[in-house]
Amino acid sequence: MKRIIFMFMIFLSHLAIANAENIFQYGRVDFFGGREAHEELVPAETKQPLETITDEWAEPVISPSGKVSIHVPPQEVRDFLEKPDPENAKAYLAWNLKRIKKFALAQELLTKEAKELEVMKETNSLLEPDSSPSLKGSKNNIKARVSYLFYFMLKGCSVCEKESKIIEDIYLNHSEIRIEAFAKGFSDQELDVFRFPARQDNGMSNLFKVNSYPSIVVFNKKKQRYFLSGFMDKDRILGLFR
Repeated sequence: MKRIIFMFMIFLSHLAIANAENIFQYGRVDFFGGREAHEELVPAETKQPLETITDEWAEPVISPSGKVSIHVPPQEVRDFLEKPDPENAKAYLAWNLKRIKKFALAQELLTKEAKELEVMKETNSLLEPDSSPSLKGSKNNIKARVSYLFYFMLKGCSVCEKESKIIEDIYLNHSEIRIEAFAKGFSDQELDVFRFPARQDNGMSNLFKVNSYPSIVVFNKKKQRYFLSGFMDKDRILGLFR
């Protein structure tokens, strides 16, 4: 009797499962099928063998994805090295001159910026009080024996034009005086015309509190400092260095 009841219960359980599948339409769920799905998302190019390209002028660069790109010298270089003739030589030289010009411009800019920094550094040391420890070192003692003239000029200022001729005269005939001119309103090309060192102001007039043009700042060998505003003749300027 017990066996019949047991068999009947098994029959009812199979019947319930079959009805549930028909009602809810569920099937097998495999919780370990993620590996196959992940492999389908991998880009196809990563499965491709890495391509190697051999060329006398080529330098293959392979990215992590396996893509190959080629870096080669410019056509002018390849043509000249493959077939060195006068025509190819001219093309190569023209290409090389363009590169050299860029290097020269970059070097000129670096030199200019280095000079600006050096002038700012020297100016700051000159503006320090005499009791400053920085003036007691041997290097600064050497600087103290150098005479400086800082000249501030403004474009369009007629008095500045007259003063610039005086500054030029002092620069050409008194090498013991170091002259640095700082200009406002001038282009770099216009500053190149002056025969004395002239550069953009770049805040130097603010450092010296210049509010009128022309202005001259003098540092002589005796560690004396003078600020001159307006037109000054040559003799009066040179008298401050004696």
